[in-house]
Amino acid sequence: MQATFILYILAAFACAVCNGAAAVLQKVGADTQKITTSFTLKFATSLLRNWPYVLGIFLDVAAWIFTLIAVHGLPLFVVQPIIAFSVVITVFIERFAFKRRLGRKTIFAIGLIIIGLLAIALQSTVEHSMTIRGVGFWIIILAPLFLGIIGTVLVKVSARYATVALAAVAGTAFGSVAISGRILNFSQPYWHIVYSPVFLALIVYGLVGIATFTVALQRERASVVTAAMITFETLIPIAVGAKLLGDVPKNGSWFLVVIGASIAAVGTIVISISNTDEPNGTQNSVEQ
Repeated sequence: MQATFILYILAAFACAVCNGAAAVLQKVGADTQKITTSFTLKFATSLLRNWPYVLGIFLDVAAWIFTLIAVHGLPLFVVQPIIAFSVVITVFIERFAFKRRLGRKTIFAIGLIIIGLLAIALQSTVEHSMTIRGVGFWIIILAPLFLGIIGTVLVKVSARYATVALAAVAGTAFGSVAISGRILNFSQPYWHIVYSPVFLALIVYGLVGIATFTVALQRERASVVTAAMITFETLIPIAVGAKLLGDVPKNGSWFLVVIGASIAAVGTIVISISNTDEPNGTQNSVEQ
């Protein structure tokens, strides 16, 4: 049991590493393209000819696989805050790739995130996949279509609030990948999974997340977009897991989970609003 638990934890951290690295690579790829105001086939094909962006997509796929492993055995209130660690990975990669020194606020924020994640992890227990029926099931199946519509509207708006909203849509979509993975039935022959409406919804969630995340990356630096995205990717699955999937912390200690999640959230917000790079005491953000 202990070895299995460690495997699930490692899968969640592997997802965070893949997501964090993918964000930087996709930022590099997105910056080579003219800022788009619509999701077009031309925009998609031009990105798919850019090797950093394609490598980022491969890392996203790996992250989805690690997510499916993690949510199959851990409650979402544990998996999602660990995946939120990807914002730290993004900051560090930006720091070394672009030769920038981390500011004190960023270092402080990273410390908060680590402390918050440790507090949550200590309250975790091994869980199993769940089955949802009725209205909840159809909301999960149909929600990616609504997210796609919202994203299509937001991409036409150039204001900064629209960029943050696109990151929020991406976070909601990526968080829903974890929710879908939690309710996906693995007991049947694995090849039957491709016929499952839950699996199809999972794929659409991923595509919506990648599309909206890419456009947001064109308009803002990767660490800021990732931080905004992570907030929604973390909070929504935690709420759904507690309300619908029976996620319960060890000894029912929700207070400690809330404290840990709050600490990690504060750290994420600090990263998103502060200078993540301070070479020679001046700001030098990733250029758009």
